[in-house]
Amino acid sequence: MRSAWAAGPHHEVRPSAPLHARYEVVFDFVSAEEWQTLANYCLTINAFFGWDFNSCEALRSGGVFHPIDFANACPDSQVTSLHYHFPWLVKAMLKWSIFVAATRRRMRKNVDWEPFLEIAASGGSFPDRLARYARLAHQRFESDRFVEFCAAHLPHLDEVVWEFFGTPVARDAVRQKVAALYPADEVERFTEHFWGLIQFWRKTEGEFLSSRKGAPAP
Repeated sequence: MRSAWAAGPHHEVRPSAPLHARYEVVFDFVSAEEWQTLANYCLTINAFFGWDFNSCEALRSGGVFHPIDFANACPDSQVTSLHYHFPWLVKAMLKWSIFVAATRRRMRKNVDWEPFLEIAASGGSFPDRLARYARLAHQRFESDRFVEFCAAHLPHLDEVVWEFFGTPVARDAVRQKVAALYPADEVERFTEHFWGLIQFWRKTEGEFLSSRKGAPAP
């Protein structure tokens, strides 16, 4: 589960798989309730440590999620790892960076754990405490203000990113990354592989944008 602000998309990781198939695109492998739990984990961890950019990974065992890797100041953000989710990362980082710059949002130079510790000491069930942690995290991230800013100033960005990732410029960027990591005789094959996954994202994203507008998919 990756986050460039709050809670990003989820995808399954298969550590023993070949590099190109390690991060698998799977839909509906968590329920809505599980998704919210993971989102709350991600929000809480990032807000607690004061991180705007981080990745959170968790193991699920017996229906319980266990955060296992949640301190990645420079997480793997390569198109060859994220492929289908890579356009989402680009868009999320654009939105957050523009918001921070335009509003001159101040960076917290010191962590403030006391409010989280007060929740921890207040008792109650873990799901209840986690929800309260997440509400505090939303305050730290100014989530409502961020959403309002994007709606007012960046309503066109979704379509701009959707269009860009269908261009020759975007495909060439993918090829350059593949060429930097794969043997020469595999560059074309894996360029097509990752580019195809990005086009799959464009298909699903296009359907989503159209449903939001009530128009046919592009």
